[in-house]
Amino acid sequence: MNKQQFYTFGGALLASTALSGAANAITIGKYDGQLNFSTSAFSIANTLFSTTASTANGITITPTTTRIGARFSNIYSSASVTGIAFSIEFTPSGGEFTSGTATLGNVNMLLQGTTGTTFYSTVGASTMCTGAIGFGTSFVINGCTAAAGNAEGASGTAAAGGSLNVVGLLFSGVTFTNASGLASAGSSVSLTGRVYNTATSGNFEAAATGAVITSAAPVSVTVTAGSNVTASATTTPTAFTSLSTTNGSNGSGTMDLATIVITGTGALIADLATVASPREAISTVNVTVQSAVLSSGALSRVSFVRPVSAATTVTTIAVFSGGAVTFTIQDADLGGTSGNTFTVRAVFNGTTAIPTTAAGTVNVVPGVDTAGGSALASATGATAAINQGGFRAEINTFNSSTNGPYSSYLRIHNNGGVAGTVTITIRNDSHDSGATLGSAFTTAAIQPYSTMQLSAAEMEVSTTSTKLPSGGANVPAASRVGSYTLSVTGPIVGYVQHILFDGQSVADLSSFRNGGSTSNAP
Repeated sequence: MNKQQFYTFGGALLASTALSGAANAITIGKYDGQLNFSTSAFSIANTLFSTTASTANGITITPTTTRIGARFSNIYSSASVTGIAFSIEFTPSGGEFTSGTATLGNVNMLLQGTTGTTFYSTVGASTMCTGAIGFGTSFVINGCTAAAGNAEGASGTAAAGGSLNVVGLLFSGVTFTNASGLASAGSSVSLTGRVYNTATSGNFEAAATGAVITSAAPVSVTVTAGSNVTASATTTPTAFTSLSTTNGSNGSGTMDLATIVITGTGALIADLATVASPREAISTVNVTVQSAVLSSGALSRVSFVRPVSAATTVTTIAVFSGGAVTFTIQDADLGGTSGNTFTVRAVFNGTTAIPTTAAGTVNVVPGVDTAGGSALASATGATAAINQGGFRAEINTFNSSTNGPYSSYLRIHNNGGVAGTVTITIRNDSHDSGATLGSAFTTAAIQPYSTMQLSAAEMEVSTTSTKLPSGGANVPAASRVGSYTLSVTGPIVGYVQHILFDGQSVADLSSFRNGGSTSNAP
C-alpha cells in the first residue's frame, strides 16, 4: 500500500465533511504500478511523429505500466457529498482522446479509507458513476456517487460499517491521437479538468493545465575535436613526417581528428514504458569529415573506429584525397541507452611532411528508424588542428638603424624541406630593460633551402613588403637607438646569422646568438 497524505489547501486540512470550492485544486500527473504519484510528464520520442497530421494521427499513445491521472484536494465520500452526484471532466490539448476506445472501464477511482492515510484500492468508474460521455475533445464521467459500493471496516479493510473516500482518478487505458505537434521536441500533450456538481454544474474544484506527455529527441549527438597535435621539426631525413605532440594513444604516426558520441536521452516509445535506445531510434547515421589534412600527401588512410561492431572502416587515399570523407553508422554499430563513442583517426605515411592544418569540420546527420517520423537534428563540430614544430633562436647586440657606423642584418636560413614563416620580436638589449619594442611581426614564407635577409630599418617600421607582408614591429622613433635583442621562432628547420656591414667590410657575429635549436618551445 502506498502512503498518501491528506491534501491541504491554503494551509488548512480539508475535512471529509466539507468540500473546498478552491479553483486550481486538482493536480495533474501520473501514477506508477505502486500508485506512487508524480507531476513530471512522460518524455516521448519526437521521432515517432510526423509533422504531417494525417501521418502523426496513425501513432497512438497508450500508457501501460505507468498511467496518467489526477489527485484531488477534496475528499469525496458519502459524508462530504451526501445525496449529491459529482462528475469529472478532462480536456486534452496537444492531442485528443481516441474516440470509441477509451471506455468507462478504463478509468478508476483512487480510494482512501476514513481510518487511514493509505490508498485502500481502486475501483472502476462504472461501479460508482452512471456513464461516460464525450470523446475526442473532452472526456466526462457523469453522475458519480461516492457511497455506492464502497464500505470500509474500522481497520481500513473492506467491510460493513465504514465508507471509502475518492481522492483521485486513474486512466488505466486512455489513448491519445492527433498529436502531430509532438514531432517538434519540447511540445506537449496537457490536461485540464474539474470536478463539479452533476445537477448544477457548479465546480467543487478545478485543475490548472498540466503536461502529461512532452516530446524529446530520443538521442543526443555530440562532436568533440581531438586535441591539437604538433609535427616534429627534427624527423630525418625529412622534417615534420611524424608527430612530437600527439593525441589518443596511437603513437607519433596517428592522430584522432574527432569523436562522435551518440547517447540515449531516456525518451519513451508510444507505450510510455519502453525507452527508445539509440539502436531503436536511429536507422543510419552519416558522418562527414572535412579537413585540409585529408588532401595532404602525408596521409595514408583514415579509419572510423566503432565501439560495438567488430569492423573498423578503413579508407584509401582515393576516398579522402578531395579533402572530405563520409562514414556510415549502422544499427549494428549502436549499443543500448549508454553512450556510443566513434573515433575518426588519421594515419600518416611517415615519409611526406605533415602540413600545418587549421581545424576542420564534422557534420553528423542521423536517419530516423520510424517511417514517416520526425527527423533528428544534425550535429556539427570541429576536428583537431595540426601545428608544425620548429626552431627558436636569439640574437643580441643587434644594432638599431641609428647605431652606426656598422649596420646589422638578420639572415634566416631554412635548410628543411618545408616552407614556413617565422615570427620576430624586437626587445631593448639594455641589462635593466629587456622590454618589447613595438609588436611581434611575421615574415612571408621562407622556401626550403633559401635565406631571407632583413635590415634593422626594415624591421623597425610598419612598411609592408614582399618579405614583410604585414609590415615590421613599428618601433617608436625614440626607441630606435642602441642595440636590440631579436627573438626568432617558426615552423622551419634552420638557423639565423647576425651580419655587420659598414659599406666595405662584412663581419659575421653569429657567435653572438642563442639558437638554431629545433625545440618545439616558443
